[in-house]
Amino acid sequence: VLNEQGAFQQTGDVLDLAIEGQGLFTLIDADRPDSRLYTRDGSFTVNAGGVISNADGKLLMSALGAPITVPMTANTATSLDESETFSESRLTGIAIRTDGRIEATYGNKTTFFVGQVGLSMFVDANRLTPIGQNYLKENAKSGAGVLGAPIEEGRGKVHSGALEMSNIDMTSELTNLMRAQQAFSGSSRLLQTENEMTRKFTQ
Repeated sequence: VLNEQGAFQQTGDVLDLAIEGQGLFTLIDADRPDSRLYTRDGSFTVNAGGVISNADGKLLMSALGAPITVPMTANTATSLDESETFSESRLTGIAIRTDGRIEATYGNKTTFFVGQVGLSMFVDANRLTPIGQNYLKENAKSGAGVLGAPIEEGRGKVHSGALEMSNIDMTSELTNLMRAQQAFSGSSRLLQTENEMTRKFTQ
């Protein structure tokens, strides 16, 4: 159930993101940019091109509806004897704030804002169509995803360094499964008895 919060598991990986509250991450396939997928699975990495993506290579969309690129290098300023020189520095760190803002640090602590994680909201997120692998697709009942910044317009916060666990209570699910199996077995026996009685009457 999408409107029930799952527990957080701390991972320590900056690009592991958990949503506290409403909203889903929006993903696109680079080959099919018009087809959006939605998920609360926030396990991301930076691919070889510097773009934030998941393990399947699907790209995370920003609050503005575009892929998020983290440059591997940046020109940083160094002051020496009242003069300023610029040099190319390598990426040394990434931080993601609760409002989804992504800050990249280069060289000697020079930090740039490089994008903002987007979250999508729906008329009824529980009506989204599951298509497997933690992916959901929008439909007429769920309404189209409205992408925006975390915290704004009812969207939740983003927590870096954690993943949201399943919100399913396994004990109650197993109990429900056993009840369903017992009900099915009982119905099967009743049906079998009825078939035997019908066969006797028709012989």
